[in-house]
This record gives sequence, C-alpha cells and structure tokens, in this order.
Amino acid sequence: MKKRVVVTGIGAISSLGNNVAEMTDSLENGRIKYDTVPQDRFPTSHKLFANNRGFMMDYSLYKHSWEKDVSIMSEVAVKCISEALESAHLCEEQLQQHMAGLCLGTSVGASFPILQRIKKTVEKSEDDYELALYSTPKILGKIARAFKLRGYVSAISTACASGTNSIGRAFDLVENGKAEIMISGGMDIFTELTYTGFNSLLAISKTKCKPFSKTRDGMSLGDACAILVLESLDSALARGAHIYAEIKGYHILNEAYHATAPHPEGKYALKCMKQALAYGGMSEEDVDYINAHGTGTGKNDGAELKACEALLQEKKSRTYVGSTKCLTGHTLGAAGSIEAVISILSMRHSALYANYDATDLPESEKIEFVTKNKSGVPLNTVLSNSFGFGGNMASILLTKYNN
Repeated sequence: MKKRVVVTGIGAISSLGNNVAEMTDSLENGRIKYDTVPQDRFPTSHKLFANNRGFMMDYSLYKHSWEKDVSIMSEVAVKCISEALESAHLCEEQLQQHMAGLCLGTSVGASFPILQRIKKTVEKSEDDYELALYSTPKILGKIARAFKLRGYVSAISTACASGTNSIGRAFDLVENGKAEIMISGGMDIFTELTYTGFNSLLAISKTKCKPFSKTRDGMSLGDACAILVLESLDSALARGAHIYAEIKGYHILNEAYHATAPHPEGKYALKCMKQALAYGGMSEEDVDYINAHGTGTGKNDGAELKACEALLQEKKSRTYVGSTKCLTGHTLGAAGSIEAVISILSMRHSALYANYDATDLPESEKIEFVTKNKSGVPLNTVLSNSFGFGGNMASILLTKYNN
C-alpha cells in the first residue's frame, strides 16, 4: 500500500534572505534584491551582455561559502539543510535511525570550480588538479557526510526541472516504503558560464523578467538553495512533527522536441500537469493556483500559457496563475524547489506573491494573473511547474494537510 507523503521541514536561501523567516518577510513586504553582479564574481561590462544584474544571495554568505569551499554550493546546501532539519525537529541520531536519504537537484553543478580551472590554465598556464576533483557527485557526497546520512543519495540534473524532479524522486521513495525520511530540493549559484550561455541565446532580459507580459524580453538569473524534508505521514504523526503540506502527486516527462525550446502549442506541458493531477486523484477544479515555470521568455511563456488555458478550459471559475521568478529570478536547478517552498508559504499564509509591473498581460477568461501580492486568498491546492531545456518537464501537486 502506498504511503501518504508530507513535508515536515523547509529551508531556503536566495536573494530574498538567508532563511525561511527572512524570505517570508521579503515576500510579504514586496522586497526584491536585483543587483549589479560584483566584479569579483565575474565581469559583466562587455557590450554584448543584455545587462549586468541578477537576483543574488547575500554577498557576505557568498564570500564566506567560497572561502570555505571552492564549489560554494556544498556550504550553502549544508546551511539550508540544517534549517530544514531544525524546522522538522530532526537530529542526527534520528536521521541515522530512520536511514534518511538525500536527493538534490542542480543544473550546472560544479561549474564554478571548473571555470576557475579553465581560467588558471588559459591565463597562467597552470592546471590546478585540485579543482578538477570537483564534480556534482562529490559535492553531494560531502553534503551527505556532513549529516552522516545512511540512506539513498541521488544527484538529479535535468536542467531547470532538477529541483522539482529531486522532490519527485524523494516522494517516490517515501510513498513506496523504500525510505521514511528524505531530504530533497535543489541548489544552483549562477556563474559566468550560465550567464554568458543564456545571454548568447538572447534569453536574458535587458531590464527585469516580466512573466507572461506581452512585452517580456527574457529571463533574469538568480541564486538559490531550497530544501524540503519529506516524510511518511505515519512517521510524522508518530513523532508529533509539524506538517507544512502534503504532496499528492507529480509527473515527469521529456517532450524531446528541441534542445532549448518547448513545443509551441504546449501540448506536453499540458500532459505533464494533467498526469500530476491524475496521480493525486484530483482535477483542474481542485486547483487554486498554478505556480508557473514562467521564465519571462517568449517561447516558454507562450507555450505554458496555452497549456494552462487548455487545462482550465472546462473549469467553472478562474484560476490564479503566476510566476515567482519575478521575485527570485530563474534559479535553474533550484527553481522547482524554491517555488515549492514559496507555494507552501502561500498556502500557509493565504497569500500570493509577486512584484512586477505589467499592464499588457494577455486577456483570459480562465486565468487571473498574479503580478502583485494578494492577501486573504484561501489556497488548498497548488500545482507547481518546472519546464526546462532539453525537453525536461515536471509538475508537482501540493495541498494543505487535511487529516
């Protein structure tokens, strides 16, 4: 018999703050941090760059993490996981007792040390083999050792769907009785590689991302790490854990349409959302809010909007649709997990979060777009989407816990 899976701990680091409390305060007060990229991070003065800004994590934490570990991400992840475990009231002994595991998603992994190695080779004719030892599996191994984890350890790298897929993988393990407790989520710190890569695709906004706006001109990149502690309902109830939300289902697919663009009609995005709902035994009538992938690029937003319209065409009432990337930027492998955490906060506080000006949104009979904060909105069910490069797609269905 499949087990019910609940979220008993959350942690988050992003441009919105160094923990969930700081992030919540920023969300509720409409504060965003979209700043100039520091020169010691990477230069952005080239005339071919669309702009020189990003949604960056606290600079002192960035520098501190870099000084302790050249990958940056392992230090950030350990801090974020520690917050999630503290909110779940789980200690190291309990993690070992329950054979807790780790499943983390990342899109660019160890690109920061890789870039440093390349630069040393080109600029100084010096090959630093220590930097060559860094890889995504090594980073995850270091994180797992920090908490003495003895269960499943998985690295998920499915482009911008990595964060959602990591939660889905952990959900599978817990639901099917292969694990009682899983630490899941995503992490990515955007680097010169990702910035110049998206810029070469003409995908970076010249100003700031405006999801679904008719005048949108691209994405804005961001840093993030977000962690969810997943646990069987039986385990959570047995130890009297606080339950933040329940995961009802998810779906993953690859549309195999194009390396960097979705199917223009959004038919695979539609299938992904429908299958996630079907897995959870729910329908579009149950959905209160769709936390869209919503990158602010023409092709992604256009296809996803068509998919949402098709999903909701028979629904009797309008549905809120928004993208919290206007608050965090596109955090790549962490996007799905930071959006899952924000979705949980939305349900807990009966609020929707966004902060951008858009007077040119498409007209829709079925969708009410979210561009500014809305309070006093009862939310019981959220569908969160992650539709990435290479055709990687994932949707996850989150609900308030109801005994």
